[in-house]
Amino acid sequence: MIKEKIFKNLVCLDCHKKLNLDNKKLVCSDCGKIYQIIGNKPYILDNKVKILNQENNDVIINKLKILFKKYPRIFSFLYYTFGASFMGKSAKKAIKNIESDKLIINLGSGIKKINDRVVNIDFYPFDNVDIVSDISRLPFNNNSVDAVINEFVLEHVKNPKSIVKEIHRILKPNGLLYLAVPFVASFHSSPNDYYRWSKQGIRELLKDFKEEEIGIRCGPTSAMLSVFNEWLAIVLSFGFRYLHQILLIIFTIITSPLKIIDYLIYKFPSSQNIVYGFYYIGKKK
Repeated sequence: MIKEKIFKNLVCLDCHKKLNLDNKKLVCSDCGKIYQIIGNKPYILDNKVKILNQENNDVIINKLKILFKKYPRIFSFLYYTFGASFMGKSAKKAIKNIESDKLIINLGSGIKKINDRVVNIDFYPFDNVDIVSDISRLPFNNNSVDAVINEFVLEHVKNPKSIVKEIHRILKPNGLLYLAVPFVASFHSSPNDYYRWSKQGIRELLKDFKEEEIGIRCGPTSAMLSVFNEWLAIVLSFGFRYLHQILLIIFTIITSPLKIIDYLIYKFPSSQNIVYGFYYIGKKK
């Protein structure tokens, strides 16, 4: 059933009044709006928003994503083995000193489960998702959340500034934000792909927060391989779309051991010029 820590903080999207549990649905205590609970997950979405059950499946890579996301352990193994190399401070480390009774949410969590303290929110009802919701319009009151995690999500939304504004709205004063975004990375739809950020771009995007730490989350070798594998697949596919997808998967697997170089060079100052992604830790002013 819905965790008590989650339930007591949920509010109606329209009037921001408390939601009451009533026979497998949530009902607004003021306007009476109803939100369904399906498979123990509250679906707190605007009526105008269409609930999507899967990502775009018109290319091979997205079909494989959809398949393996049904099996979180397998997907996580593939993601961390063949995806970008991770270094720097993780979200788990960033929140370790936050008291256990505090409300921590992970926006756009996907299948990732950081730990049982973190409430997962996503537009798709993956197994590890606690609340199905649009992260641009969250079911929390102003100044009600202690910490927000948002990892490699903003590049996939049309208006990242609106997401940042929403995060700022729900965070308590001095509440913590952990954000990770790509800088040098090839196109990767989930379901779409719009933006990239340099370190300076991150600071401009998050100028309403007090910066505590910013650093490399995924190294320069991962960035280079992301672009090189894509280029190689383009050249050798001779314009055939599906062959390009197959070759990209093959080259990504073959070259993945090279990512170990990142652990040797990511602390070099010049590595920031071509990293795959940065992380940012800040607090609401």
